[in-house]
Parts: sequence; structure tokens; C-alpha cells
Amino acid sequence: MLKNIIANIIGKFWSLFSVFIFVPLYIVFLGFESYSVISFTLVIAGLMAILDAGLTATLSREFARKDKTNSDKRNILGTLETIYIVLVAFVIALVFLFSNTIATNWLKVSGISISELSLFLKLVSFEVGFQMLFRFYLGGLLGLEYQVAANVIQISWGVVRNGLVVLLIYFFPTLEAYFIWQAISTALFTIILKYILQKKLIGYGSLKFYFYVNKSILNDVSGFAGGMLLISIVAAINTQLDKLTISKLLSIESLGYYTLGVSLATSFIVLVNPISVALLPRFTALYSERKNAEASRLFLLVNLITSIIIFSFMANMTFFSKEILWIWTGKKELAEKVSSILPILGMSYAMLSLAIIPYNIAIANGYTKLNNILGILSIFITIPGYYMAIRDYGILGAALVFLIVQSIITLLYYYFINKKFIASDLFTLFGRKLFFPMIVTLVIAFCIYSIPINIWDNRFFSLAWIGLSTLVTFSFTSILFLKKETINQVLRIVTIRFGNKLK
Repeated sequence: MLKNIIANIIGKFWSLFSVFIFVPLYIVFLGFESYSVISFTLVIAGLMAILDAGLTATLSREFARKDKTNSDKRNILGTLETIYIVLVAFVIALVFLFSNTIATNWLKVSGISISELSLFLKLVSFEVGFQMLFRFYLGGLLGLEYQVAANVIQISWGVVRNGLVVLLIYFFPTLEAYFIWQAISTALFTIILKYILQKKLIGYGSLKFYFYVNKSILNDVSGFAGGMLLISIVAAINTQLDKLTISKLLSIESLGYYTLGVSLATSFIVLVNPISVALLPRFTALYSERKNAEASRLFLLVNLITSIIIFSFMANMTFFSKEILWIWTGKKELAEKVSSILPILGMSYAMLSLAIIPYNIAIANGYTKLNNILGILSIFITIPGYYMAIRDYGILGAALVFLIVQSIITLLYYYFINKKFIASDLFTLFGRKLFFPMIVTLVIAFCIYSIPINIWDNRFFSLAWIGLSTLVTFSFTSILFLKKETINQVLRIVTIRFGNKLK
């Protein structure tokens, strides 16, 4: 398990590092308006992910179950893969059909023609379709707990897709070249990933597609998959509605500024995901063998550590937002425009990332009802909220609505997941593991921010100072809240072989 966590950390670090390195280069070589168009295609990709229909999560969960044989898993893969390929074909056809309508009636772009925008959307449809398949096969590999292999493939895909494209757009600085490269790269790695998954599952690599649907398998997984479908729909609306409304009411450049802030804020999810991905199969296995007490202890131990990590980074992003943006982009004017929303977006995604570990508990138990109830209720706030806030306050209004909604959802989610599965007292759950660490990290980061130093004209020294501040914040908070025996217990839990009793 420790090996899997380390592999996931490396994989997610690469995701964060690639965003930090490549996004400024896209802006330099293609221009900010072109980057804003790329931002809109990410919204399209997020909305198309609705059609995943919960199949990726279903495949991962079924592969992680200890009460399923390899023969069962092969049949599950064949059935879900058949459905998924039909969905991918539908995604591509859907974008092709509406590309002209979207380009004409939705986007406000001055320097790019409607026909070009329509072509870009069509190219993106292929990339999104293959990306869906890629993540489907990746979910299977993660469910089998081949997380080192999964991260090697994912990093390699990121290097080719997001890294080598920089060389292409350096010589051919067009959005057409950018999107064609991404589509070809994703298709290639999807084929490679399918081959590897088949090899891990049946003992030999294969690229054959067995088109069949086993009705008994569908009946067995339909409840969970249906719940995950609704979660996907609600999540897509809640995570993309702000960007979709901005693209409709404001200029494409405004969407670019907002997306730039979101790109940094999502680093909180990147921080938690390595732990989450490694823990989900473990939680699933524990609950499938009815070792509920062990799962609860593991949750409580890991939850405190993740909250300290999240709040340490959030506090420093809050106070050093302008400096971080300048270090990243090298453009002070751009940093000025985005710095007003970055602290708010940082807090929003910090709250979102806090819900990831309790979400693992819910998914491990096949419990999707709570996500759907809270998600549907939140839509009644976000749909009118985003429209009015963006109309009156621009991208700042979007960020504030997102923060309010996400904070409420996360706190309610913690309460109900704890009540149903964990049974910890509320003071420990909310006080010691959430609010107190958050307050301490904010105080420490503010004290360091207030130290008068004259280094802010040098990007290297500025980065070093912010990094030191984050390290100090994390270290002092850890010393204050983590006991030595707690750390030892965490290490023991994640390193012992599954099935042994906890010491």
C-alpha cells in the first residue's frame, strides 16, 4: 500500500508540475485568447464526462472487490467496455452535431472565426472520447491495485500530450496543431492502456473488443452505476456551470482569467488524490470483508493528516496569491487580474478536496444517495446564483458562489458520512480535525506573510520564501496536532499486509 501511495504522489506531483510548467508556455506561444479557447474546451470535456455514466467508478469498485473472481472481472470488463464504446461514439457525434451552434451562439471571441472554432470543437470531440476510454481503463488498473503501472502510464501520457506539444506549437503556433496532437496522443495511450489492463487481468495482452452485454452483470451493478451516473451529472453541473455561465455572459478572456485561477486552485485535489486513490481499494476491501472498525480507524487517522496538508497550502495561497501568480506566469498584469479570485478559489477547492476521503468511504460501501441529495439541492443555489453573481460582479461573483456552496456541502457531507459509517464524536471530527488546524495554519501563514522582506522582485527567491512558509506552516501544525504514536500507527496501517490485525 505504501508503494501505491508513493506512486500516486509521484503521479499527482507530475500533474501539478505539468500545469505549473506548461500553461505559461501555452500562453506565450499561442497567446492568451487562444489559451482562453483551450479553457472552454476543458469545460466541454467536463460536461461530456457526464456520459461516463458512473461506469469507470463501477469498474474500479468491482475490480477492487475480494469476493469477485478473475473470471467475474473479465465478464464485467467486457460488458462495461461495450457500453462505454457506444457512449464514446455518442460523445463524438454529439459534439460534431452541435459544434457550429456552440461556436456561433455561445462564445464571444474576436480574433478567431466561427468556422475555426467549430473545427476546434470537432477535433476536441475525438480527444475527449479517447480520454474517456483512457480513464475507464485506468480505473480498472487502479481497482486491481496496479497503481505503480497506472501512474507510469499516466505520467507518460502527460509528458507526450501536454509536454511535447510545446515543441510543436513553438514551430507551428496554431490551435489546430495543438488539438490534433492532443487527440493523437490520447488515442495512442488509450490503446496501450487497454493492452496492459488485459495483460494484468487475463495474463496476456490483447486489443480485442468483445462486444456483448451480460444482463446479470448489468442487474448486479445497475444500482451503484445509476447512483454514480446521477453523481456525475450533478458534479458536472456544479463544477462546470460557473465556467459555462462566464463564457456566455462575459468575454472569452474573462473565462481565461478564471480558468487560470482554477488551474492553481485544483492543486489541492492533486495533493489529496494520491492518498485517496491508494485508499479506495483498501476501504472497499475492508468493508467487503466487514472489517468496519478497521476502516473507521484508518479514515480518522488519514483524515487529520490530509486536512493539515490541505490547510497548510491553502493558507499560503490565500496570503501569497499575487506573488504565486507572478512566479508562475511571469506576467505582473495577469497576476493582478487573477489575484483577487485566487484566494477564494483556493478556499473553495480546499473544501472540495476535504470531501474526497469521506467520499471514498461512501463509494466503498456503494452509497451514492447522499452525494445525489446534496448535489441536487446545491443546483437550486448555483443555477440562479451564478447567473446573478456573474452578471453583477463578474468572475469574483462566480468564485464567491462556488465557495459558499462548496463549504456548505462539505460540512454536511462530513456530518452524514460520519453518522452513517464512522461514528466519531463531532468535536473530534469538526474541531480537532478541521477547524482548529485551519485556524492554526492561517495564523502561521499570516505571521510569515507579515515579515518585511525585500525579495519580491526576484521570482526565484519569492518561490523559495513561499515554499519555506508552506513547510513551516505544515511542520508546526503537524507537531501541534499529530502525536508520535498517531504517526506510527498511520505508517503501520499503510504498510502491513492486508488481512493482518492492526497492532
